[in-house]
Amino acid sequence: MVAHEMLGKTPGSIIAIRPLKDGVISNFEVTEMMLSYFIRKVHGRSSFAKPRVVIAVPTGITEVERRAVVETAERAGARKVYLVDEPMAAGIGSGLPISEPTASMIVDIGGGTTEVAIISLGDVAASESIRVGGNDMDEAVINHLKKTYNLLIGEARAEKVKIQIGSAVPLEEELTMEIAGRDTISGLPRKVTITSQEIRDALR
Repeated sequence: MVAHEMLGKTPGSIIAIRPLKDGVISNFEVTEMMLSYFIRKVHGRSSFAKPRVVIAVPTGITEVERRAVVETAERAGARKVYLVDEPMAAGIGSGLPISEPTASMIVDIGGGTTEVAIISLGDVAASESIRVGGNDMDEAVINHLKKTYNLLIGEARAEKVKIQIGSAVPLEEELTMEIAGRDTISGLPRKVTITSQEIRDALR
């Protein structure tokens, strides 16, 4: 979480990176280190721990990308790796009756991908995956503030704006939010007040 909060605000001597991009591995070495850390955190520092790992992946990734996920997790210390489609994981997590003979529709907007799927009888009957997600929305907020107000903010702050006043349809009562950033002209800190309507337009 600390690294995420530093995105867009790091000094020149530090680089904050995303080991996963658009739902697939973009940096194998860092992803392996991250998974190793998660395994150690669960099992302590025991070098004998070889857990079974379940990883949710986008439905639209290729077989090569799926194999890369498995191999990276195995190098990180997993004994056995199981891949599950993200819509299926979302359905299980939200308690939907995915094993019943009724259709359940899942719309899962992640950081790098958006998954839409119909699930019935414990299987994905139809699905569509696009490589557009929450990170793209954050970038749209950043670009809007930079273009409209000459205000520069980081990704973590843009995500906060998206969550607090972002919307897909007009609200009964539009919201406002004060946001602080750095003036791109003077370089000094500055605050502006933005509305849910303009953020909604920026996210389209």
